[in-house]
Amino acid sequence: MKIIIIGNGVAANSAALAIREHERESDITMLSDENEFFYARPRLTEYLAGKSPFEKIIIHDEKWYEKNNIDLLRGARVSSIDTEHRIVCGSFEDLPYDKLLIASGASPSFPPFYNPQLEKVFVLRTKEQADRIIAASQQCRSAAIIGGGLLGIETAYALSERGLESTIVEYYKWLLPRQLDEDSASILQELLLQKGIKFLLGKQTSSLSNENGKISISFSDGGSVYVDMTIISAGVRPNIAFLRDSKISICRGITIDNQMRTNLPDVYAAGDCAEFSGKMYGIWPAAKEQGEMAGHAIAGQSVDYRGSVMSTKLKVAGIDVASVGDFSIAPSTTVEVLHEEGVFKKYFREGNKLKGAILIGDTSDYFKLQKEIAK
Repeated sequence: MKIIIIGNGVAANSAALAIREHERESDITMLSDENEFFYARPRLTEYLAGKSPFEKIIIHDEKWYEKNNIDLLRGARVSSIDTEHRIVCGSFEDLPYDKLLIASGASPSFPPFYNPQLEKVFVLRTKEQADRIIAASQQCRSAAIIGGGLLGIETAYALSERGLESTIVEYYKWLLPRQLDEDSASILQELLLQKGIKFLLGKQTSSLSNENGKISISFSDGGSVYVDMTIISAGVRPNIAFLRDSKISICRGITIDNQMRTNLPDVYAAGDCAEFSGKMYGIWPAAKEQGEMAGHAIAGQSVDYRGSVMSTKLKVAGIDVASVGDFSIAPSTTVEVLHEEGVFKKYFREGNKLKGAILIGDTSDYFKLQKEIAK
């Protein structure tokens, strides 16, 4: 059996591992549009900060692919899929498949004000993009990061570690709007201020321009700031353009069922490019879970994916932060807050059932809470 996996991220590699748990004979070919082996994308900011050499964030090196009998084609760009004849086409020889997994991931989303012609305006998703930022930072003193999500905060901290004055510009009134509520975000913001990161919150960027060697950032309220470089961190969009002329069903992402299947036989999808029950998760744990499920399904095992618990556990600028589950407030929701020096915990319950939690400073209960919420 010939299995093709489009992608080389966490979903793709988790799927390949799951397939190899069940059988060793099938030919597996993985297609990566990058030139690197599989690395921990969430740790790319450590590399950007100069804290970790790139080799330290590689998860699977060349020997791993050889050991698992996986043919990895690097720098391979997929242009189309001929689902009728079961062929993947691109910057390589046409590849026939018996089963296909699309785990093509996502790319940075570009807001309306983005101008690709501007100098010293960057995005961060790949090692190559990180290298460009590192090179430019050597001639810069200040940076603005547009976007106060996980990547935006980590990028700001990484550049501050390189000696730049870093300012986060965020449209919402608080940081990490997908992971934190306003109260917990204010706690995190205070801790980040102590690390020298500055903030412009509730600011809608309207335009960018080059002026006298600086980047001018203009806001919808009429204000503006000038910095030496800018990184746009405004979310991601799924890498699905190559499916435009295919018969694979697409909504916001590639629609999949509880067995990770698309609408076509023997075609599966997982990770940041996949949409399940109207949801796109865009987080590492969900991509890993989906990849594992897809791998088992491709190997002929029975799976029943019911969605992933929205959860995040990481260090934000060296500060332990975790959020898990649902922290929306309904009339029946009860909230418990524990706050002492350096530690903030907030629990959300519906009746006796825990539905969500936010932890800052001490995340030791994260996995226990995750299991409790998933019950």
